Amino acid sequence: MVFIAGHRGARDLWPENSLLGFRNLCGLGVEAVEFDIHQSADGGLVVIHDPLLDRTTHDTGLVGVRTLKQLTATRLRDAGEECIPTLDAVLDLFSDSPLELHIEIKTDAFGNPYPGIEERLVDAVKRRGLEQRAVLTCFVPGAIEIVRRLNPQARVLVSLDRRSAEMMGGMATALDRLAAIPDCIVAIEKSLLALAQPLALKVLGRGRLGAWVTNEPQEIAHWLAQPVRQITTDRPDLAVNIRREMISAAAPS
Repeated sequence: MVFIAGHRGARDLWPENSLLGFRNLCGLGVEAVEFDIHQSADGGLVVIHDPLLDRTTHDTGLVGVRTLKQLTATRLRDAGEECIPTLDAVLDLFSDSPLELHIEIKTDAFGNPYPGIEERLVDAVKRRGLEQRAVLTCFVPGAIEIVRRLNPQARVLVSLDRRSAEMMGGMATALDRLAAIPDCIVAIEKSLLALAQPLALKVLGRGRLGAWVTNEPQEIAHWLAQPVRQITTDRPDLAVNIRREMISAAAPS
C-alpha cells in the first residue's frame, strides 16, 4: 500500500502548518504528516514554510531575525487567534499519534542554513523518543548528511526537483549521490519523477521513492498505482478515498 502524507498538514483544507490543520489531519486515515521548520534569532524552532512571514501570517519580514517569543505571538492567516506553532507544540500534538512525522529543514531567505538547526532538531526528536517515527527531510543533501553524523540511525529523506537536481549535476548524478545515503528516501516532484521514474526505480527501488505534490484526483490515482513508497498531497482527504476505492476494486468478489 502506498503511504499518504498530508503536505504542511493539509494546506488545501486548513491553514498550512497550523495546529488546527494538524489536529484535523489525525482523523483522515493518512500514514504521515509533512511540515517545515525554521529557526528563530535566539535558536528556537518554529513550524512555518516560508522564510518570510508575509504569505501565511498577519505580519511581514524575515522569520530568522525574530525571537521565538515574537514568532509565537504572530497570528496565522485564516486560523482565528492561532499563532505560529513551535516544533515542541507540534511534536506534543502528535505524541500519541501513529503518524510518521516528515519534518523538513528549511533555509533562510537567502538560501543559507540556520546554524545548529540540525542538532536542535535531532535533540528535540530524541527527547520525545520519536526516532522511529520522525523522518528528517531537506532539499539540501548536506543537511541530511549532518543529521546522519549526529545520529547514524536517523530516518531521513531528501526532496528533489529540477532545480536541486541541476545543482547536483543532473538527475543521474543526483540519484547516485542520494542512493549513497543509506536508507534515505527520495521524494521527487511529480512531473520530474514522471520523466525519470525508470532510472529512479533502478537506482533507489520502490521502498525509497516518493512523489510530491499530487493534488488532482486523476494524478492522485495515477501515483497511488505506481511502484512508490509514498505520495505527498495537499488533499489527503481525496487521496484516502481514492486509495480506499482502488483497494476495494482490486479485492476478489
